[in-house]
Amino acid sequence: MKSTWTLPEGYGQKYLIDLKDNKKQFWIVNGLSIAIMLLLLAVFFQLMWYGFMELHFEGLPRQTLAMVLGMIAYIPLHELVHGVCIRRFSGKKANYGFTLVYAYAGSDCYFNKRDYLIIAAAPVVFWGVFFLLLLFLLPVNWRWVPYVWQLFNLSGAAGDFYVFHRLRKESDAILCQDTGVKMAVFDRL
Repeated sequence: MKSTWTLPEGYGQKYLIDLKDNKKQFWIVNGLSIAIMLLLLAVFFQLMWYGFMELHFEGLPRQTLAMVLGMIAYIPLHELVHGVCIRRFSGKKANYGFTLVYAYAGSDCYFNKRDYLIIAAAPVVFWGVFFLLLLFLLPVNWRWVPYVWQLFNLSGAAGDFYVFHRLRKESDAILCQDTGVKMAVFDRL
């Protein structure tokens, strides 16, 4: 089934993923984010220990500024990648916004499983590859900057990982409507 703007007859809501109001889902996603961050921090210190990355104090102010500006820019750029995919699969521009905890790109379209899995995974894959390339292309004393961006990328995508994990087990007949921080999954009745 293709993505559609109207829910087909014979479909009903199977469940809702609500990272704003469902406290259990909120804590699962945020716990996953913290776990990813702690794991990547441990790897960071190992890479420093083995000399893959180095901190040089003479360049630290510029590097820190680049890191902070990159982290600020990353948030809308992550959502922009979701939005590009939403437009590709729905034909219409995504809706963008922020809540107290999350930035989002959403749509009222009902996406098929394949399209929605691509929408969910696209930013972490795109930016993950980009930051990995930077990590190997930059001099040793700058490598920690894209590593921190990668840490931000992976830990910040915990909600996308959660949704991807939940959906991959579903039948190919499901439809997903993600309006921002709420995502409804519909299936045949």
